[in-house]
Amino acid sequence: MQSSVNYFLYFHSILRYLILLFAFIVVVQSLVGMLGKKKFKSSNKQTALVLLICCDLQLLFGLLLYYFKVYAVGLLNGGDVMKDPYKRFWAVEHSVGMIIAIILVHMGYTVAKKNMDDDRKFKRMFWFIFVALVIFVATIPWEGKQLVGRPNIPHLN
Repeated sequence: MQSSVNYFLYFHSILRYLILLFAFIVVVQSLVGMLGKKKFKSSNKQTALVLLICCDLQLLFGLLLYYFKVYAVGLLNGGDVMKDPYKRFWAVEHSVGMIIAIILVHMGYTVAKKNMDDDRKFKRMFWFIFVALVIFVATIPWEGKQLVGRPNIPHLN
């Protein structure tokens, strides 16, 4: 079972780069569309959809990892979760931050499907995905992050 969890962790760690890439692309496309008064194209919607799919896969892997690496090992037991920075990061900060960011991505994609003028569409998508991107970057356990950092390029053991 532990090797399966390691595979989940590996794919979860790799998928973050696709999410960051597509979130960046959507933010740039939205900014260019908004500032340049461009027409909202199906390619804009498709890029947002790829981001959404990557986020949903990430959420699935994350929920499995939360169960096996937080809940099942008893990280939440004892009542000192908020006092311990390591436990607080994994049990609360990372999980809640990522769920909020994924909800924002869903809201951004919903805007892409709505029948509204292109400027408003670009503007709303920009802000939803930009804030999600900021949350993603802030709550990823980057290598070198005190106490909770993981290698930026994960290794399969």
